[in-house]
Amino acid sequence: MKNNLADDIFRTMVDNAITAVLYTESSVSNSLNAKEHFVKYANKKAQRFFSIVSDSNENKSLEEIVKYDELLILANKVLECGEDENFNIIVKDAESILNYHVRIRSFNKGLLFALSLIAPKFITDKESKLPLGSLKSRNRELEISNLFGIRVLDSNDSIITYLKPIFNKSGKAKDFRIDYINNRMGEIANEDSAFIEGQTILEYYPKNSDNGVLEILADCYNTGDNKEYTKEFIFNETSVWLATKAVKMNDGLILFSKDVTQEKKYEAQLFIQNRLLSEAEHVANIGSFRWNLVEGQIKYSDNVYRLFGYDPNEFDNKYDRLLTFLHPNDIEKVKSSFKTARRNKAKSDLVFRVYTKSQELRYMNTVGECYQKEGSWYMVGVIRDVTKQIEAESVLQIKNAELKRTNADLEAFNRVASHDLQEPLRKIQMFVSRLDEEEAGRLSNRSQGYLSKIKYSSDRMRNLINNLLSYSKIDEVSEQPRRVDLNDVLNNVLEDLGERINDLDAQVVSESLPVVNGIQFQLEQLFANLIGNSLKYVKEGVQPHVKIMGSLVSGDKTKVDTLLPSINYVKLQFIDNGIGFEKKYQEKIFEIFQRLHGKTEFSGTGLGLSICKKIVQSHNGTITAKGENGKGAEFTVYLPTLL
Repeated sequence: MKNNLADDIFRTMVDNAITAVLYTESSVSNSLNAKEHFVKYANKKAQRFFSIVSDSNENKSLEEIVKYDELLILANKVLECGEDENFNIIVKDAESILNYHVRIRSFNKGLLFALSLIAPKFITDKESKLPLGSLKSRNRELEISNLFGIRVLDSNDSIITYLKPIFNKSGKAKDFRIDYINNRMGEIANEDSAFIEGQTILEYYPKNSDNGVLEILADCYNTGDNKEYTKEFIFNETSVWLATKAVKMNDGLILFSKDVTQEKKYEAQLFIQNRLLSEAEHVANIGSFRWNLVEGQIKYSDNVYRLFGYDPNEFDNKYDRLLTFLHPNDIEKVKSSFKTARRNKAKSDLVFRVYTKSQELRYMNTVGECYQKEGSWYMVGVIRDVTKQIEAESVLQIKNAELKRTNADLEAFNRVASHDLQEPLRKIQMFVSRLDEEEAGRLSNRSQGYLSKIKYSSDRMRNLINNLLSYSKIDEVSEQPRRVDLNDVLNNVLEDLGERINDLDAQVVSESLPVVNGIQFQLEQLFANLIGNSLKYVKEGVQPHVKIMGSLVSGDKTKVDTLLPSINYVKLQFIDNGIGFEKKYQEKIFEIFQRLHGKTEFSGTGLGLSICKKIVQSHNGTITAKGENGKGAEFTVYLPTLL
């Protein structure tokens, strides 16, 4: 009787308690899912709170009556861990905003829920003059507090988000619901924050399951460790990079995200620039370095390692390590140079030898300059592999030495040709002349023929020596080029060749010729040799005819490979109606001592056209020839204009 009375008293106390009491059990043994629990008991306060009709308690599941996911989430946690959960929730109705303390514990075969209303301490609303603790005053204070918090969050430059986990049957977070997000996200995604709130992160952005975000957030929630990550998101086909810090707070996560899209663009541009610089260094066979003069560390570009035969970062960045590559005879020189540069903060520029990884000896040139930054001194510079240049300079020095010897031999030859050879030749010609005069009429015809041949050979030898001297001295002229009128040059040459022209009854015609920059006596020699050549190789029975024409042409309009396309030239054409020559001799005809005919057919030493070519080349020009047997020849000279 007493037990029944005690039960009735206890039930009456629980039923009428100000704390909402709810007990649930699952129809499935050892279920870890709170949604599978059904109501077994609810006192009056719990019935009002969860809107339960007392007659149908056992037909209601937690999933049906609970409007607050926090309860289900933490109920799952109690089922999984067996430990009590205590937390607060805010409940809004039509007239008020109430704060409840909730406790969930494992009891008997099910779960026991206890919800107690927290009575907050209110202050007087001086602005509204409402009485202390009135419903309107409390609501107004909550509204003001809420409004202030929202404004503070919305004014922040970062995107602030509060997430609540959603668990799977095994109690692991399978998604996160967006409970709050400030309006900064709306500005970036061009969507109202109210639209985003309430969705899960996978509903709002499904790629969060692929880009690693969901995994990072779940790890943050499970471990309680703060997480930081930077990910790319696409909103309305626009790429946005967000740098996020995730922090566990109460039973959810708060995210602080910053838009770093511009920084990423700069980072990408910097990467491209560094890549281009690296490629440029590789192509140019140079590397760069930055040396901290205080700490002694050197930061090399990737190509510096390659210059030494290594892969990037294969050797350390200490100054002493660099010295190990040096040729033993260059170590002190390098040390002294760098020591001076460090002491005087001056520019360094030196060449030294190094042994590469494969023990190949290479020449390196380094140029560095010092500068100060944040109180520390640095040297920046470049390293170049100058082995090919050094080797080329060595070859050039050898060739220069050979050229000096050749020039010395040529000068010796000139001295011999101008004095030692001509002196005995003059005596031969003098005695031959005396013998011819004194023994005239007394020598036999045979002896007279011998004497004539001696005289002819000595005259030819004198001409040969004179032409050789002319050829060898063309480049030794000390006279400076000046403005030369080619009409004056032609008139002087025609005057010198006048007797020969009259003897041959030759016609020499010309157009008005331009002005060039050159040495007049050499140009007169050029004209004399070319016109004289036309007067020498005439066809028998045909009146010699020589035509000289001048014009201005652009280098790129000609078919001559040796002319520069960007320069204008004076084109001189010497055209005759002589015996001509075969096409195969067009290049060979300018070679020294080259003769196309026998000595008895035409006089000459074989140096005339060689001298012409050398004169034209000394004037930075070109000479060409073309001809045809029996149809004459044409020599064309190209000389740079004054323009």
